Amino acid sequence: MDGIDFFVGLSRRLGWLCFSLLLVFASWAEAGEGISAEIRSRLESEILAEVAKVNPGIEQLQVAEADELAAWLTENQDVEFFTLSQVGCWNRRNGLLPVQLEAGAKNGSRRRWLKIGIKGKEPVLLAGRNLVRGEPVQSSDFESRLIDCQDIKMEAVNNLPGGMFYQLAVGLRTGEPLLARQLRPFILIKRGELVQVVLEDGGVRIRTKGVAMKNGTLQEVIPVKNPASLKLYQARVVGSGEVTVVY
Repeated sequence: MDGIDFFVGLSRRLGWLCFSLLLVFASWAEAGEGISAEIRSRLESEILAEVAKVNPGIEQLQVAEADELAAWLTENQDVEFFTLSQVGCWNRRNGLLPVQLEAGAKNGSRRRWLKIGIKGKEPVLLAGRNLVRGEPVQSSDFESRLIDCQDIKMEAVNNLPGGMFYQLAVGLRTGEPLLARQLRPFILIKRGELVQVVLEDGGVRIRTKGVAMKNGTLQEVIPVKNPASLKLYQARVVGSGEVTVVY
C-alpha cells in the first residue's frame, strides 16, 4: 500500500505541476495577444491617417480586413518594434491598400509588403428630381449623399460651384448620380446673338445693344461688337442675353 500511496501522491503532484505550467503558458499567450492587439491598433491608426492625407474628401475611413497584418504580427512576436515604412495607392474599387511594415529586432530588421482592406464613404451629387436632357441645372437641383467608395464611379461629381448653371448631356432620374461627362457649361449667350450691353461709368449706367462674337457661359468674359462703330470690347456674361462691359 505504501508503494501505491507513493505513486498516487506523485501523480497528483505531477498533475498540479502540469496544470500550473499550463496556466503560466496561457498567461504568457494572453500577454502576447494583448501586445499584438495594441501594436495592431496603433499600426491601423497610422495607416488610416496616411490614407486620409491623400484622400481628404473621404469620410468614415476604417480598416475592413487585416488578416495579413494579424498573421505577420503573430509571426514576429519576438521583435522589439514595428513601424509603418511605406503606403501604396488605395484601390477604391476593391478596397485594398498595399503597405510596407518593418519589424526590428537585435539581429536586424525585416520588411514585408502586406495588403490591408480599407473602406470609407465619399459625398456624391444625386439628382434631386427628374432632370431633362439639355435643361439648365445648378447645385440646388442635386443633393449630396455619402456613398461607399467601392460603389462610386470614377467620374462621379461631388461638388458644383454655387451660382453656376450647367447643361445636362443626358436626362437623370431622381436619385441617380451625376457624372462629369454628363455635364456641360450652360451657354447663356450664343455667337452672333444680339445682346443687352450694360456700361457703368462713374455711377452712370448706360444700356445699349451689341453682337456677341463667341458663345458665353455665366461670368465668362467674351468679345462683343458695337454694331454701329464696329468696335470690339470685352464684356462679362451676367445672365441670359446680357453682358456687362469690363474694358
